[in-house]
Amino acid sequence: MGRIFRILGLVFVLLLVLGGALLYRALNTSGYFTAVASSFAGKCQAVTGVIGAEDIEADRYTGYLFVSSQDGRPENTPKGSVYKQGAIYAANFNTQAKPFSLTSGIRTPFHPHGISYLPSDEFPGTLAVVNHTPTGDEVMLFDVDYNGEREPFVKLTLRRTIRDPMMHSLNDVTLVSTDTFYATNDHGSLTGLGKFLETWLLLPRANVVYFDGKAAKIAATGFNYANGINRNAEASEIYVAETTGRNLSTFRRNATTGELAHIHDLFIPMGLDNIDVDGQGMLWIGAHPHLLDFLAHAQDATKHSPSAVVKVTPAGNSTAYETIYMNAGEELSGSSVAVHDEGRLIIGSVFEPHFLNCALN
Repeated sequence: MGRIFRILGLVFVLLLVLGGALLYRALNTSGYFTAVASSFAGKCQAVTGVIGAEDIEADRYTGYLFVSSQDGRPENTPKGSVYKQGAIYAANFNTQAKPFSLTSGIRTPFHPHGISYLPSDEFPGTLAVVNHTPTGDEVMLFDVDYNGEREPFVKLTLRRTIRDPMMHSLNDVTLVSTDTFYATNDHGSLTGLGKFLETWLLLPRANVVYFDGKAAKIAATGFNYANGINRNAEASEIYVAETTGRNLSTFRRNATTGELAHIHDLFIPMGLDNIDVDGQGMLWIGAHPHLLDFLAHAQDATKHSPSAVVKVTPAGNSTAYETIYMNAGEELSGSSVAVHDEGRLIIGSVFEPHFLNCALN
C-alpha cells in the first residue's frame, strides 16, 4: 500500500511540475512578464466612423485606404446573429475626412476580416476580403474602380466568391494575381476543443493555403496561430506572422507551382497580427504586447490592451526589427495593423471605434 501511495505521490508531483511548466509557457508567450512603456516619435489623431478597423490596405497611388470593419463585441450583436453586419470603408491617408462605406449594398452575411489590395496599371484593381459567414469562411474578390470626381470616388464590384475545404479557419489573405492568393488558417483543427488545445498548449497546427484560381492546397504548415500574411513587390517572397508563435516567417515563392520554401524566421516578442509592406519594401506589423490583456479587452471595452507597431527590415539572415509605436492602451487598444507611406502611419485595432492617423517625426 505504501508503494502505491509513493507512486501516486510521484505522479502528482510530475503533474504539478508539468502544469506549472505549461502555465509559465503560456504566461511568457502571452507577454505577461513584459513591461510596456508608451513611446512614439510622432503625433496621432483619431479617425472616427469605423468600428473594429482590424485590417487596412493602401492604394498608394491614389492615397485611398481600404478598411475592414467588424463590430465584434457581444453586447453590440443583434439578437439571434453571430455578429452585426460588417463593412469595407474607404478613407484617405492625407485627410481626416469621415470614412465612407463601400459595401452598404451587400445583403448577404458580411463579416470581413483580413483584406488584400492588388493595384493595376489599368483599373480595375482587386480587393480580396476574408468573409466569415454562418455557413463557413470564404474569400470575396472585388473589382476596385474609380468612377468619378466626387466621393464616393471608389467603387467595389463583387466579381467572385471562393470557398474551399482547405479554407476553414481563415484570418488573412494576400493576392499574387487577380485570381490567385495565399491565405492563413489560424488553426488547423476543425473542432472547438481542438482549437482551444492548439491555442493554450501552443500546438503548431495552423497553416497557409494557396489558391491557384481553381482549388486550394496547403503551401506551408507548422504555425502557432498563423495570422497576418503579405508579400514583397515582386511576389517572390511571402511573409507570415504568428500570434502565439511570436514569429515572422519568410518564404521563397515558386511562381509556377505556388509552393513555398522556408528561408528564415525572426523572433519578435509580441503577438503579431497583420502585415503591411510599404513602397520601400519595409514590413510594418500591428502587434499585441500582452495577449491576456487583449482577451480581457475583447470582453470589456473599459479594460485597456497595450498596442504596438514594429518595423521589419528584410535583409536575409540579417533581417531585424524595431518598435516604432508602443502605447499602454489609452490612445488605442488592441492594435492589429499598421500601414506606412511617406511619413504617415495608420494604425487600426480589432475593437476600437476609431483608428489612428499618425505623422512620424
